[in-house]
This record gives sequence, structure tokens and C-alpha cells, in this order.
Amino acid sequence: MQLVIQKRRSSDNRLIIAVALLFAFCGICTIFEVSPLLGCMSMGTMYINATKDEKLFRQLAYFSPPILLLFFVRSGMSFDLQSLVHPSGAIGSSPLILIGVLYFIVRIVGKYSGAFFGCLFTKKEHKTRNYLGLALIPQAGVAIGLASLGARTLQGETGNALQTIILASSVLYELIGPGCGKLALYLSGSYSNKLEELVTVSENEPDGTQKTELELLIERIQKIQEEIPKWNENEDEHAYTEEAEKIYSWRHRR
Repeated sequence: MQLVIQKRRSSDNRLIIAVALLFAFCGICTIFEVSPLLGCMSMGTMYINATKDEKLFRQLAYFSPPILLLFFVRSGMSFDLQSLVHPSGAIGSSPLILIGVLYFIVRIVGKYSGAFFGCLFTKKEHKTRNYLGLALIPQAGVAIGLASLGARTLQGETGNALQTIILASSVLYELIGPGCGKLALYLSGSYSNKLEELVTVSENEPDGTQKTELELLIERIQKIQEEIPKWNENEDEHAYTEEAEKIYSWRHRR
């Protein structure tokens, strides 16, 4: 990949070659019964450390959302909702919906207790210890990808049952996960709806006179503006746009 993808190539060629090599590498992994997920992660690790070519990663990151969307649509189409309640989808005498509910609850308990005792062991502050577990509840892409891989590996009814349970629970986690994450941020004091809780300003003038509510409000807003980092264009979009502008300029000169 380092030899074929060179910086002097146009962005079109770089993207085409990168995608082609990724598909070829996934095929090789399949032939040798190696996880394509782990293999591609190793491939990316080797490439970035050998070339330091971060622009290609930013271009692929900006290029990948439609592919990820297709992946989620394909995963949703393999979700058999009726098997959750149908007797034919049961594992032994246990219906899938019961196993799914137990998995849903046990994962939340495991996430919260693991974060709680981990923070307790490392002596983190109580806000981190009490609320970090809530921020770990969301689940989506990686779990769905591993569920698909597990279904292909196990095959048959067991593979379908695994994928059904993970997909069903992922839907629930996506419904409650963002709310739990936001709740964790709020309870831990990472953000607030009250300006006086976000920044601290002196309520009195140097001569001892008390400031008005308007003056305090203006000072708090100014202090927040000073702490907010300057806005930077999305690096992925910038890398993609930069290459597109180069191609447009080159064609325009011709």
C-alpha cells in the first residue's frame, strides 16, 4: 500500500487504490480464516506508522459514511423480529426475548459496576465513579459488526439467535444510550444550564460595590467565550475539499 499509494497521485486514484486494496485484503483474510476486522486494523496500524500519511485516513473517513449506512441497512434487513417471540427461535426452552432482556439488563449492570469499582480501585473522584457507568451504556457499530461476524462463524440457528439478540438490544441501547450519556455529563457537572455554575466571577467591584445582574451576566458570557476553543474546519472535510479543489483547478487550467 505504501508503494502503490504515493502522494503525487490524485485524490481519485488514492481513494480507488485504497478501497481496492481493502477489499483485496479482506478477501485474503477470508481465505486464511483470519478476522477481516482485526486484519484491517493491523493493516491501518502498519500503514500509518510506516508512512505518517494522515491525509489518506481523513479522506477515507469523509468518504466512509455512505458505506457505513449501507452496512447498518444490511444488518437491519437480517433482523428477524418474529424470532424473538416465535417458539422456533427459542434456545432450548428459553425464548429469545427472555435471553435478550437478560442480556440487556446484565450488560448495563456490568458496565456500571465495572466502571464504579474500577474508579474506586484507582481512587477517582466520586463524580467520575458514580456516573461514568451511565456514559458507557450506548452501543452500536462495533457490536453490530461483531454480531454479524459471530453469526457467520456459528451459522445455523445459533448464529441467527446471536445476531437477533444483539440487534434487538442495540436498538434499545440507541434509544436510551444518548439520554444516559447526557445524564452522566449533567450529573457529573461537566455541563450545566446555569451560567453561574459554569464560570466563577467576582460579584463585587474593586471598590466594594456590588455588580448588577446584567454586569455579572456579561462577565460570565465573556469568560465562557474566552474558554471556548476557536472553531476549526472539520479535518476530514478539509482534506477531501482540498483535493477536490486541486482537481478542479487542474482541469480548469487545461
